[in-house]
Amino acid sequence: MSSCAFFLYTRSNNVDASRRFYSELVGLDQIWDEMGDIAFVVGDSVQFSIGHDPNATVDSEWAFQPGWVFGLGIEPSPSRASASWSIPLSPESFSKAVARLQEADIAALRSEPFWVGYWSYVVKDPMGQTVELTDRISAGP
Repeated sequence: MSSCAFFLYTRSNNVDASRRFYSELVGLDQIWDEMGDIAFVVGDSVQFSIGHDPNATVDSEWAFQPGWVFGLGIEPSPSRASASWSIPLSPESFSKAVARLQEADIAALRSEPFWVGYWSYVVKDPMGQTVELTDRISAGP
C-alpha cells in the first residue's frame, strides 16, 4: 500500500456489519483490524477508518451531495447535515459491487446505476450513511 494522504473517519455500532458491507459487498481492501476498529484503503491515497461506538445511531435519511438535487427526485429534500462520501471504483469493480449490493438487497437511491456525468450507484451503509459508488471511466448513455 502506498502512503495515504487523506484519512476519513466514521463510527459504527456494528463493526461486523460495516466490515461485510465495505469489504465483501463494495470490495474495498481491509488494511487494519484492531480492538474492534477497522480500516480500508480507497484508491492509492485514502484510508477509510471505522471505529466502534456502541452509542452510534443509524441515519434514517439520504444525505445531500452537491448536484443531486436536480432531477433525482429525493423526497423530502435531504439536509446538508448528514455525512456522505463517494468511492471511485474501476469499471469492473463497480459492476461487481453493484451486483453484490443488489443481490444483498441493500437500500439504494435508485434500483440501477445512473449517469450524472459519470456512472453513480448510491446506497446506504449499515449505519444509514449515504455512500456513492462511482465509475468515472466507462462511457455514458
